[in-house]
Amino acid sequence: MRAKKLSSIRCIRLNSYGLEAYLQEFETYDSDLGESHLEIVSPERRVLKSLPCTHIEPTPEGGYTSELIDVGAGSFADYEGKDVRGKIVLAEVSYAPSTPEKARIASVMGAAGILLMNWGRENEPDIPWRGLKAVWGNPTPETWNEIPRLFGVSISRGDGMAIRELMKNGKVEVHAKVSAKREWRTLSQPIGWLRAPETSPDHEQFVIVSGHIDSWFPGVTDNITGDAVMMEIARVLAADRAKLRRSVVFCFWNGHEVAEAAGSTYFVDSHWEQINRNAVAYLNIDSVGMKDTNEFHIDSCPELMGFSKAVADGAIGTALPIVTGNLDRFGDQSFFGIGVNSSTARHGFSKDIVQSLHGATIGWYNHTEHDTIEIVDEAVLESDTDYWTRFVHDLASVDVLPQRFGPRSADLRERFARMLEGRRDPAELDRITKALGALDRDIAWFDSYLDGLAGSADADKASRANYAVLRLSRQLTFITGSACGKYGQDSYGVSTLAEPVPLLASLNEFNAADPDGLEAKLLTTKLIRLRHTVTDAIALASGILADLRAGV
Repeated sequence: MRAKKLSSIRCIRLNSYGLEAYLQEFETYDSDLGESHLEIVSPERRVLKSLPCTHIEPTPEGGYTSELIDVGAGSFADYEGKDVRGKIVLAEVSYAPSTPEKARIASVMGAAGILLMNWGRENEPDIPWRGLKAVWGNPTPETWNEIPRLFGVSISRGDGMAIRELMKNGKVEVHAKVSAKREWRTLSQPIGWLRAPETSPDHEQFVIVSGHIDSWFPGVTDNITGDAVMMEIARVLAADRAKLRRSVVFCFWNGHEVAEAAGSTYFVDSHWEQINRNAVAYLNIDSVGMKDTNEFHIDSCPELMGFSKAVADGAIGTALPIVTGNLDRFGDQSFFGIGVNSSTARHGFSKDIVQSLHGATIGWYNHTEHDTIEIVDEAVLESDTDYWTRFVHDLASVDVLPQRFGPRSADLRERFARMLEGRRDPAELDRITKALGALDRDIAWFDSYLDGLAGSADADKASRANYAVLRLSRQLTFITGSACGKYGQDSYGVSTLAEPVPLLASLNEFNAADPDGLEAKLLTTKLIRLRHTVTDAIALASGILADLRAGV
């Protein structure tokens, strides 16, 4: 009830700015925190401080005792030569793979439970809150059984390292007693539309600005600061509404931490047709204003990288190194399949600091009780706010959209080259690379045409070009951004997303199979049909540009 009341207050504030704000309600498969008790029972007896994970199965009433097996980062490769069936595994919190994927892999390998050792500072007592649902958004009949069916407990890095020392001398047994609860329930999330004037030729198009409202207590940088930045952007843009060329929708996602991007996924599902036709870009604001950061990080799809960098040059200048990277599927990036260009940015930590914190990219305090107001640097938060206000304002106001597709074309060619290198190709996948070569010429013309239109007084030509930008994005984004295609949602951090072309991950299975066996024959047909998916998208992309070119 308190969360819904706070969401209602946020809607009232957005309405006072001049937005159309409301609470979107949705049903999702959620989970509550239980209680945990953990102790080492052999070779010595010691009770460890722990926290229960969410979206787990409870242990039997009397608890569960088992040998503990160290699986390092917890990827499939870390299980080679280890029989973990019915046992408890020890894994490190990290993004290699993500924590929900570690739990899914442990469940697939037959483990009864997983013990998660925190990242962060060496030998520290901090214990993280963690959700282990794995399935992104609400499950379907096909993904229901991918939700891990095991219990999970978090411990400090210090205790994890101490356990590893014990393991050097032989077998370690632990006893865990964990309660848990999963159920379907209704959540609500604030949505606020800032409508561009109806006289604008692109007023039906919209930019999606988002951050999540649910947090592990206290959650100041994850994500109270992000929500505050969103509210400020809404206030500033509402005061300048008359100059907007396109609309902006502010989405405060619920069900992010525990139900695994349930709110953003539901928004995609409930607005799919509207997003498909008119969404210009998806921007996610999370974990901004962090203290002691020493770089500015931009993670973006290729089309928006040039624009993102230009905004950073204006907002950040030479005060800090600006580090860029290709945007991966994490946080609430629920828009890759549908094909909406996406970007995120914030002040962050350099690689040497992250390495010293054992992979803690957003602070040693992330998901712990230490994420308090003391972690916030007001100057950093002001700088992050400046960046995002400029970004959203410019994207909603420019006559010609800033996406340029040469970088996407180069990224596609490089990824397919890596995917096919050194592998047998039973499905003539090299047809894709030939099709990309032809598309390159069309994209070079389109980027040049967009550059020439910038600042043009021909509003009709600009609108047609902007619409082509959206259509082109829909065809090219999902090819390398999704493993399941345009209409589904990949599980959180699923291992196939690490492939250069996740859609063609079954090519690895083919190359590992007996070339004359049944599996290879079945995979050949699967890969041929996946080739059709890609070549069709490329052909549609070329057709979009051919139609535009014929009209101008």
